[in-house]
Amino acid sequence: MTLNGRSLLRRAYPKGSTEDIVAQLSDKFDMLYLSDVDGITKNKPQLDVAREICEGIPTMYEGGLRFGQNVIDLLITGAENAVVGTATLVSLEELGVAFKLSENITFKADYRDGIVSFDPSIAGRAIFDLSRDVLEIGISNVLVPRELAEDASRAKRELGFTLGVFATMTDQPALEQLEVDYIVTEDFGSMVTNE
Repeated sequence: MTLNGRSLLRRAYPKGSTEDIVAQLSDKFDMLYLSDVDGITKNKPQLDVAREICEGIPTMYEGGLRFGQNVIDLLITGAENAVVGTATLVSLEELGVAFKLSENITFKADYRDGIVSFDPSIAGRAIFDLSRDVLEIGISNVLVPRELAEDASRAKRELGFTLGVFATMTDQPALEQLEVDYIVTEDFGSMVTNE
C-alpha cells in the first residue's frame, strides 16, 4: 500500500479513513508492505496514518529512513519491521546505528540499472557483497526487486539470510524455485489525495 499526499495544513487522510481498507487487506494478507511516498521523497513520513494502519494489520513500513536514529520513529507506529531502503539511507554506517536501536529492520536494495544510493560504498555494488555487509551489521532480512532475485537467491544460499522479492503473484513458481522466503506483491491499494 502506498501513502501519498500530506498537506502542510492538514493530514492527508481523515482520521479513521484507513479502517475499511485495512480490514479488507487483513482478511486476505498476513502482512502489509506500507510505502510512505512523503517520507521517501520529502523526508516527511506520515507516522500518524501509519500508526492507524499498523494497528489493524502486521506491517513492514518504509518511511524513507535516512539516519539510523530515526528507525525508532518508524517502529513507534507499531510496525513489525522498519524497511530501510538504499535510495534514502545516507550511509551503511547509519544502517548499523539503526540496528543498534532495533533488530526489527528489513534492508531493501533499491535498483535502477544498479543499486541506488547516496553512499558510494552501497551504490552499484553486487547484491552478494552488499548482503554480506548487511549481515555483518546483524540484519538478516533482505528485500530486493525482481531484477535482483536470482543474484540475491545465490547470495542467500551462501550467506543464509531471509529473502523477500517485489514481484507479481505470477512470478511465484519461479521464485519458489529460487527459494525466496516471501513475495511483496504489486500495489493492491493506494491512498493518494489530490492536495
